[in-house]
Amino acid sequence: MAPGFSCWKQCSPLPFRCSWPPYGPPGNTSYLLTLCYTSPRLCREFEVGARTMYTLNHRRIYVLTNVTAWVEARWGGHVHRTPNITLYLNEALKPNPPPATVPFTKSGGRLLLQVPRPPCHRRGQPPQREARFRRMGNHGWTQVTCEAVTDEDDTVTCALGGDGAFEVQLRHKPPHWSSYWSDWSGSIFIPGEILESPALSYQLGELGPTGQRVLQLGWQRAPEEQGNVTYTLRTHMPACGCTEEDTVELGTEVTAHNLTLSGAEYQILLTAANAAGTGLPRQLLVPAARHSDLGFKNISVVGSAVTVQWEAPSASLASCFEQQPLQGAAKRGVCTQREFPAKSIHVERGALDTPACHRLAVHGWSPARGWATFALHHHYASNASPALPIRINTSTSDATVVLQWSPSPRATCPGVLVKYLICHAAEGDNVTYAEADTAASHFTLQNLRPGTAHRVGVQEVTAESKGTCGTWWRFQTKALGPQGAAWKSNLKYLGILLCVPTVAAVYQLSKKRARRLLFPPLPEPVGSKAIEFTAGETASQCHPRPGFLEPSERFSLAELLLTEPNLGKEMNDAGTRSGTPQPSPTVAQKPVTVSPPELPFTYRRQEMLSPPGFEPHGSTEEEEEEEGGRQVVHQPLVPIALLISDKPVIIRDQAGWDLVLEEPLP
Repeated sequence: MAPGFSCWKQCSPLPFRCSWPPYGPPGNTSYLLTLCYTSPRLCREFEVGARTMYTLNHRRIYVLTNVTAWVEARWGGHVHRTPNITLYLNEALKPNPPPATVPFTKSGGRLLLQVPRPPCHRRGQPPQREARFRRMGNHGWTQVTCEAVTDEDDTVTCALGGDGAFEVQLRHKPPHWSSYWSDWSGSIFIPGEILESPALSYQLGELGPTGQRVLQLGWQRAPEEQGNVTYTLRTHMPACGCTEEDTVELGTEVTAHNLTLSGAEYQILLTAANAAGTGLPRQLLVPAARHSDLGFKNISVVGSAVTVQWEAPSASLASCFEQQPLQGAAKRGVCTQREFPAKSIHVERGALDTPACHRLAVHGWSPARGWATFALHHHYASNASPALPIRINTSTSDATVVLQWSPSPRATCPGVLVKYLICHAAEGDNVTYAEADTAASHFTLQNLRPGTAHRVGVQEVTAESKGTCGTWWRFQTKALGPQGAAWKSNLKYLGILLCVPTVAAVYQLSKKRARRLLFPPLPEPVGSKAIEFTAGETASQCHPRPGFLEPSERFSLAELLLTEPNLGKEMNDAGTRSGTPQPSPTVAQKPVTVSPPELPFTYRRQEMLSPPGFEPHGSTEEEEEEEGGRQVVHQPLVPIALLISDKPVIIRDQAGWDLVLEEPLP
């Protein structure tokens, strides 16, 4: 079908309309509409003038046959003819666009809509439908074909190709080939689908004296692309079958809500929904109250049968007696639909089948207050002995014993177990008692007498039981004696082990100080003074050991005084000092040579060592002749400031140092 030129009728007995776009200069162009029928074979022309739309009276045209139509535009000497179109005028329908308020849902990127059929649509094949969409904020459209779910239903599905918020427009067309697509509908805003309802945060209050508690709920606000979101809160008390589910509808701006509940267990469901659909609900399990001051007037347990007596604090229309095991499958309570006044006394009977912890509770309902708890108690049904088997650990010390036991099953039943009672008695002493809380699993006995027999017991104390121990366990503490000696031996070994590193540390710290005290460093020869020897010291130094070399230099009489030995005394001592070299008489009579006093006293030559085999400076044959009669050994200079020796030291100013070997006396 040629674009731009069309002829149709709407779903009404109105006449047909033909329209085309303008051709030629406006105001100076005239149009001619021509219709040629197949049967009968004739053509008709309609002078339109300057208009671009012409209305055909359905009584003046043939509508039950095919017709070929075209338009000619004339201006000046120009003629423009549109392409031909062929129609079956009775089916050349152009329906009105679909409404923009159709119901829809969205799931997994597919849009499900309820699009009504055109009024002039006949039964049979459903109309064709198309959709175009774009994401919020975009400008370009994406066009897709929508498919009918069933031939009888008006539900169609369109693939949007993703999640998020979209702007969607629809159009439809009758199935006949001569029909036309309707115009696009108004925009339908499709919000983002809610995959899951928001998570619930809550704060649960304590059960008050009125038998009710407050549950504070909160959740996050939905994102803007999800549009208007409504929240539905459903509250259900599964323990009582006579209760109805409470429902609360909340708007988009609401993100918190408070519920007033009884002491029973509750199931809370939060469901978020918007125009695109409903998200998966969020579930919250509110546990039953475990502690309360609301007690029964009387509780009687005989075997597995239990009888309770309770008082109604206020008038109510219904009551529910709950006997629920804390572990295992839940049981429905017994509901009573009757009105009873305030302060009335009632009796309920039940059975505690399994040996476990049971919750016994009575709840009442009134229209103004709702459900409230009238009485609450926990009972542990068991014939087990309250005496606990214990393990006695005596390995800690001689005077300390640790008692250990497994936690009692009664400790998991709220309010049943009050404490643990520990009974202890030494041989010949009275029984002493101690207490431990319900969370304890061990107890320590201290300051016990060594080598003594003891008996001990651990007992569970409940609200109904008495504080005595019926089962005793015996043990013997260790005696001291060898154990004390062993401790002393261990302390001695420990002291030895600690002394060894201590002594080593003291030695390392004092080694340097002792070395400085015992072996002080020798002074430098530069700047030192000559030593004046006494007569006794000179006599004792006149016997050098053969082969022992000492430094010598020329000396001044003012710097060193040598006393001449007494020959007579030496002769007298010869008998007692046999084998000791004696000074030669020639040497003894030789006058002492005195160096000039102005010569400086220095030891600079001792600062350098002469190489092996090299004669020191100043050593000549003339000096050997002056020293006639003495055996002189020349040695290189050595850096020695002072030698501890009993040999005579001759200090000279230039020629190094010599040792004088004395010849023995005849």
